Amino acid sequence: MASEDSKGLKNYYSNAPETSAEQTSDKESTEESETEERLLTVCCRSGKLGAACYTLQTGELQILEEIVDRPPEHQIFVSLFNQVDPVQLILDGKSQGTFVSAVKGVVLANDTNESTKCKLMFISSKEYNFEACKRRIQSLTLPHEPPNCSDEERMVFLRTVIDFAQTQTVHALGALLRYLDLNWSNLIMDLHGKPQFMSLTRISLADIVAMDEDTYRGLQVFSSLSHPSGFKKGVQGSNKEGLSLYQLFSKCSSKVGHRRMRILLRHPTKDLETLKRRQDVVAYFMRPQSDSIMRNICASLRFIRNVNGILAKIKALSAKSYQWKSLYNTLYNVVLICELCENAGQNVEYLDRLASYDTTKLYEMALYMNRIIDFDLTKSEGKFTVKAGVDHDLDLKKQTMASLHGLMSETARVELERLPPFIEECAMLYMPHLGYLLGVKAWADNLTMEQKELPNMKFMFQNNDYIHYKSKGCEELDMMIGDTYPEIVAHETRIMMRLTSTILENLHTLAAAIDICAELDCLITISKVCKEYSFVKPTLTRDKVISIVQGKHPLHITTMDNFVPNDVKSSQEAGLVKILTGPNSSGKSVYMKQIGLIVYLAHIGSFVPAESATIGIVEHIYSRIQSTECIAAHMSAFLIDLRQMALAVRESSSNSLIIVDEFGKGTGETDGLALLAACLNTLLFRGVTCPHVLLSTHFLNVHDYIVDTPVVRFMRFEYMMQDSEPVFLFRVVEGSSESSFAHQVAESSGVHTHIVNRARELLEAITNNALPPPDKKIISKLRNVTEIIKNTLLTEDI
Repeated sequence: MASEDSKGLKNYYSNAPETSAEQTSDKESTEESETEERLLTVCCRSGKLGAACYTLQTGELQILEEIVDRPPEHQIFVSLFNQVDPVQLILDGKSQGTFVSAVKGVVLANDTNESTKCKLMFISSKEYNFEACKRRIQSLTLPHEPPNCSDEERMVFLRTVIDFAQTQTVHALGALLRYLDLNWSNLIMDLHGKPQFMSLTRISLADIVAMDEDTYRGLQVFSSLSHPSGFKKGVQGSNKEGLSLYQLFSKCSSKVGHRRMRILLRHPTKDLETLKRRQDVVAYFMRPQSDSIMRNICASLRFIRNVNGILAKIKALSAKSYQWKSLYNTLYNVVLICELCENAGQNVEYLDRLASYDTTKLYEMALYMNRIIDFDLTKSEGKFTVKAGVDHDLDLKKQTMASLHGLMSETARVELERLPPFIEECAMLYMPHLGYLLGVKAWADNLTMEQKELPNMKFMFQNNDYIHYKSKGCEELDMMIGDTYPEIVAHETRIMMRLTSTILENLHTLAAAIDICAELDCLITISKVCKEYSFVKPTLTRDKVISIVQGKHPLHITTMDNFVPNDVKSSQEAGLVKILTGPNSSGKSVYMKQIGLIVYLAHIGSFVPAESATIGIVEHIYSRIQSTECIAAHMSAFLIDLRQMALAVRESSSNSLIIVDEFGKGTGETDGLALLAACLNTLLFRGVTCPHVLLSTHFLNVHDYIVDTPVVRFMRFEYMMQDSEPVFLFRVVEGSSESSFAHQVAESSGVHTHIVNRARELLEAITNNALPPPDKKIISKLRNVTEIIKNTLLTEDI
C-alpha cells in the first residue's frame, strides 16, 4: 500500500472519535465475553473421519479434511473434539460400535471434568445420505462467492472450497446443514430467522502430534478448576484455569488471540517448516530492539474482534452502535498492523507475509465507514447514523426534521387559539402510522363520547389524561412533512445495507487477515513468556534424538527460584529407554514432566527452558502419569492406568515419546512388576524402532525381568545422608537406587514416630521371613479384652 494512502487513512481516522480499551463500553465487554457455542457433526466409516463444525454466534463454518482415524481409540476424533469443544455433537444413528464407544467415552469424560457439557445427538441415517447431503451443500450460499454467477459457476466455486471426493466430509457437512435447517428455531430461539454462513474454512489434523487427554492433564498443559459455589459449578464459562501452560500463555492482547491460543496448544504440529516460522517470530520479538514495534502491534491487537458475529448481526439489522465501532476499529487496526510489519520485516517470513498482505480492500472499507458513519451520533442515538454530506436527499430530510420542533410548537399555539376557551393547554406530537396528532388535556373527569367531541376536530383516542385529535393543522403537517423520521431511518438503513454488502464482499479477505493477526498475537505472547524466563531456541530435526542440557520445568520455575536443572539425552547411541529410580519425593515425576513439556513446547513453536536443546520431531506423546477416576466411566484407578499404558504400547511408533510414572503400583507387587516388565519388553523387542521411553519405578529389581540391551539406561536421583536422614539433591546420575526411603519420607511428612518404627520392624521381619516382634500396646489391650470375656463367661450360667 502506498505511503500516501496510509497517511490519508490516518487523517480520516483522526476525525473519528477516539476509543481506548479502558473506555470500551460495558455492553461491548459483555458481548465479547460471551462463550461461543459450536455444533459438531462427525462421520466415521471405513476407518476415515470427516467432520463439520458451525458456530452459532458468528456463523463460522469449518470442515475437517478427511483423515484416517484408527479404531478403537480414534485419537484423531478425540483431538478434534477437544479442539472444537462443542456444546452439541451429532452422530449418524448407524455409526460403528467402536466409534460410538469412543465418542461416549470422551463426551462422558468431558461432562464430568470440564465446564462445558456436550449434548450427544443421534439422527437418522437418512440425514447422512450422500446425494441428499451433496444437494444441500450445492445450495449453500457464502458471502465471498462471486456475485451474479450462474449455477455452473457457483458449482465451480464450491468445488474450490469443498472436495466432493472426500465422502465422509460431504456426509458430515450436508448432515450439519440439514440439521440446522430443521432445528434452527430451537437452537437460536428465533421463529423467523435462518442460519447464516459468514465463512467456510478447512482445517487439517494431518500434522498434529497425537496426545490423549490424560497426557494434557498429566503434563499440566491445561488445568481446569471448578467453581467452588454449588450454584455455579458446572455452568458454562464458570471454571477457572489453574497452574498450567495455558494459564502461563493466556495473556494475549485480543479476544481472538486468546481463543486462538487454546487451539494452538491443542494442535502441536510435526510440520517442521511451520515450527521454524513460529520460532523466527518468537526470536524476533525477544530482541530488545523489537520492544517498540511489539508495543505498537499489541496496542492495535487490543481492538481486533471476530467480525463474523458482528456482520451476522449487521446483516440481520440488529447490530448495536458499539458493534459498528468495533468493526471500524478492527478494520483500521488490521491495516495498521500490516503497515507496522513493513518496518519489521527483517527477513522474518511470517512478518513479511503480513507486510505484503493486500489491504487495499480493507483500506477502502475503512474509508467508506469513516466517510459514511457518524460514530458520535450513532452512539448517542443508539442507531446507525449517516454523516452530513453523504446523501443530499437525506440531508434535506434531516434539515426538515431539525426545524420540525419549532414548527410543531407554532402549530400547537395556533390550534390552541381555535379551541374552546375551557381548554387551557395542548401539545403537538407525532406517532408512526397515525401521523401528527393534537393532544388536549382532559378538562373534566368522566367525559362521555359526546362531550369529547370538539368542533373541526376528529377524535382519535384517549390516553390517561390526554385526548388526541386529528386537526386541520395536523393534516397540514402530514401533507407538508409526512413521516419524516421513518423516512430518515429507512433512508439510512438503505445506505447501511449497501455498506454492509460491500463489507460482505470482502469478508473473506478481512477474516483471513484477522486469523493471521490472532496467530501473531499468540506468538508475541509466547515470546514475552520466553523472554521473561530466559527460554532458549531449540534445534529441531528429523533425527531420532532428544538432547536437553540443563533443562527446567516451565511451570516450577514460575513459582520457585532455586530449581535444580538436569540433562537428558535419548538416542540410539545414548539409549532410548530411561528407567528412573530413587527415593520418594526426590524429583522423578517433575523430571519426566519437564522433559515431556520441553518436547511439547518445541512442537508448538515455543522456546524451551534449558541452556540448549535438540529436539527430534515426534509423532505422539503418551503418558501414564495421572489417574483421574471417573464414576461415569466405570473404571478404577488401576484400570485407567492399564488403559493408558495399553494405548501407549499399541499406538506408539518409532518417533514417539512415552512417559510412565510408577506403573503397576495399583495392584499386588508381583502382578505389578510382571505387567511393567511385560510392557517394557514389548517395546524393547522393537529394536531400532523402539520409541523414546521415560519410566520411573520403585520396583528396584525390574532389571532382572527385562531383556539385556544397550537401549536401556538406568538413572537415579542423588541424595546424601545427614543424621540418618536423606537429603535430596534433585540431580540425575547414572545407576540404580538401593532404597526408596519410604519410612524417612513418611516420618518427615508427619506420620507418628511409633508408627514408622513399627513399620520398620514389620519390614525387617518380612525380609528375614520371620514373625514380627509383638507390639506391647496391642498385647496389653488383647489381655484386657480377654480378661473381660473370661469373667463374663464365668459369671454366665451356661
